[in-house]
Amino acid sequence: MTARQALKTIGDLRSGYHYRSAKDLQPGDDAKYRAVQLGSLTEDNQIDWGNLDLIDFKGDPERYLLHDGDVLVPLRGMRMLATLVKQPPDNALVIGQWAILSPHPGLIDSRYLTGYLNHPLMQHRLASLSRGSGISFISMKDLSDMKVHVPSLGRQQQIARVVELRQKERTLIGQLEQLKDKLVNAATMQAAIED
Repeated sequence: MTARQALKTIGDLRSGYHYRSAKDLQPGDDAKYRAVQLGSLTEDNQIDWGNLDLIDFKGDPERYLLHDGDVLVPLRGMRMLATLVKQPPDNALVIGQWAILSPHPGLIDSRYLTGYLNHPLMQHRLASLSRGSGISFISMKDLSDMKVHVPSLGRQQQIARVVELRQKERTLIGQLEQLKDKLVNAATMQAAIED
């Protein structure tokens, strides 16, 4: 049986580091933290670990550091797609308008939660929580109170596997289309040259 639970009850939910000015993000002599920001995402909604800016962070970084299996949700912007954190470097620090959820092991599968939050119905729900006339945003309180269906862990893992397979299929179809385009372009260019 599926239970509905508030997001705040299924893991440790916290926000990214809110900086005061761009000076706070300048690399200094002791820059050792890698800044994960909204611009750190690739087109397929993954974190580009190799292109993170180094920053010199003053203060206790622990609440902003990422761990394998964390789920990030942007709190600003047009798309509120969740991102699953996979094998982050030890010094990856979340900067800016993000919610960071570290799911409770044994209660919620990170892959399931990411797929659940990215489902069109949940994206509609997140959009309905958004405020603002220019750039929309979601408050941490509204996000933390949002209800999530939490089926058994076995069912979560089954659902997560189906979502992963669908994403792989999309990637392969995209690669196949690119290869077809290259083949057609090469063949038509060759035909034009030979004419």
